[in-house]
Amino acid sequence: MSVLQRTLAIVRSTTDRTVVLIFFFMVLSVVGEIVGRTFNITVSNAVETASFAQIWLTAIGASVALRHGSMFALDTLTRHLDLSMARVLSVFIAVCSLILVTILFYGGLILTESGFRQLSPVQRMPMWIVFISMPIGMGLLALEIVLRVFERWHDPFEGLPEDDA
Repeated sequence: MSVLQRTLAIVRSTTDRTVVLIFFFMVLSVVGEIVGRTFNITVSNAVETASFAQIWLTAIGASVALRHGSMFALDTLTRHLDLSMARVLSVFIAVCSLILVTILFYGGLILTESGFRQLSPVQRMPMWIVFISMPIGMGLLALEIVLRVFERWHDPFEGLPEDDA
């Protein structure tokens, strides 16, 4: 296994574990809020931390969803293409996706910069901690988009359901 493959495996494994930990934290925050309300105990941080965890989960989880084929896709056209056209379409989709991800990455950087001057309403923590999830998540998503093209070069739209007709 090359150094690049090992690094990629570490990045993917770390991303997977981070998504699981963030989800676990989010669930604990929500359960804590429910238990607090049940026993009339104020847990003011729970709602805000669950919201922030959800933002991180969405930003980082998109790359995991793409890697596992859980993103929305229209396959009516792609299952009828020959290999060369499927490759062309795959690259075109990747380029369009990378343009969008680049715009979101840049917007996330601007948002993160503004977060250095903002504090969260309840916890009074710097908002850049929440906002930086966007550039990190978009960077991971861009990586997965590029890797998807290379990993599926032999059959760009593999795993799609066949025509039932």
